Amino acid sequence: MQLPSGPALITPDRIPVLLATVTAGTLPPDYQRLLEIYCVVKAGGVAVQRQVAQRLEETERAAIAVEIQALRAQPHQPDRDSRIRALEQEILELQQSIRDRCAYLGTIQPTEEAAVRQCLATIDSHFLLRHQGETDPGSLGVVTADHPLPEMGGNQPSHL
Repeated sequence: MQLPSGPALITPDRIPVLLATVTAGTLPPDYQRLLEIYCVVKAGGVAVQRQVAQRLEETERAAIAVEIQALRAQPHQPDRDSRIRALEQEILELQQSIRDRCAYLGTIQPTEEAAVRQCLATIDSHFLLRHQGETDPGSLGVVTADHPLPEMGGNQPSHL
């Protein structure tokens, strides 16, 4: 995830400009941030994503705790102690991941979330148009009646 690199907030005025900055193979940092905020908004928004992260942590931590308890109930299981330590480490990594996610969500300003929400139709249209361009059979080199093989010179097999 890209943390904001400067003071430039995502605003309704900037969104069309950011969408227009994309060229083949380059995604400027502000465009990447717009995409990240867009994904958060499409997934319910910052508040919903915080709740999802917290529920995920609770659910995963509980599942791992059950595994640890099961291992502790089997004192003669080979590698039991190392598996317990690995699961305890997994809990720590899960907690850190959730903290990182919540910290990132905290970098999204309410005005940015509102701007993206306000411009969802524009952003959706942008992605729809890009997706159509990427799946155009002619752009993929797919041979169809509308997109025949380009002239290559020399002998081409007659069955094409």
